[in-house]
Amino acid sequence: MVIGCQELVNDLSRLGVPAGGLMMVHSSLRSIGMVEGGADTVVDALLECLGPQGTLVVPTFTFAAPNQPGFVFDPALTPSEMGAISEAARRRAGAQRSIHVFHSIAAIGPMADQITNAGGASAWDAYSPMQQIVNMGGRFLLLGVPYTRLTAIHLVEVQVGVPYRRQIEVEMLVRRPDGALERVVSTSMPPQPGFGGNDFNRLGQLLEAEQAVRIGAVGNAIGRLVTGARLFDSAVARYNEDDQIFLRIPGTREAVLRDGHTIVEGDRVMCVADPELSR
Repeated sequence: MVIGCQELVNDLSRLGVPAGGLMMVHSSLRSIGMVEGGADTVVDALLECLGPQGTLVVPTFTFAAPNQPGFVFDPALTPSEMGAISEAARRRAGAQRSIHVFHSIAAIGPMADQITNAGGASAWDAYSPMQQIVNMGGRFLLLGVPYTRLTAIHLVEVQVGVPYRRQIEVEMLVRRPDGALERVVSTSMPPQPGFGGNDFNRLGQLLEAEQAVRIGAVGNAIGRLVTGARLFDSAVARYNEDDQIFLRIPGTREAVLRDGHTIVEGDRVMCVADPELSR
């Protein structure tokens, strides 16, 4: 079955995507099913739901590219490594992008400039672009992916000072809109040696038990929508109760979510209603 834009709009609206709102989306195109027009249609649907007063944000992280010899980060041209939907949004006319070399975000809408130009070298501190989404009343949508892809939880890790991450500063060349090259420092927070891995699904299970998450199908994808404020406050509170809450339990896989089916294929992970439709 081919899914059209209006069907996606209807599903997103039922899920609670707010007209005029601010929303960051982590996504898997394949999880949705066969979409007429592909990733661009999904972006169309998201923007239609948010409306002209709404702002869409996507992660446009780059992990592999910066390791290439002679790499220059060009916000206008360097592709996102976060999937087809994020890349389609990044390429939209009017999209703006932050200049954090490893953890940039792109935004479309009235709040785009304020968000993408916020903060300094860190993508995760209290002044960072992603923190502004929380501060400005934004929401986070997991579209066909589990909480393990909800990178906003790194905000909490950094700001509470988890012991398993370290701070490093990396200086790289960034191409400005006028073509000039500028050396820019980006602060990154990689894990310490011996790190056993995150499992944000554990926090997700608790959020769902608190009924803090709206859950519903978008095409064949399972969508999960949560406000940034509730996510941040709950994550801090849970960490204060259990400082292992963001970590994978040794010897186990990620926690299983109640709704939908999780499919793992190498580095790809999807949350879907019907696994047969995503094969």
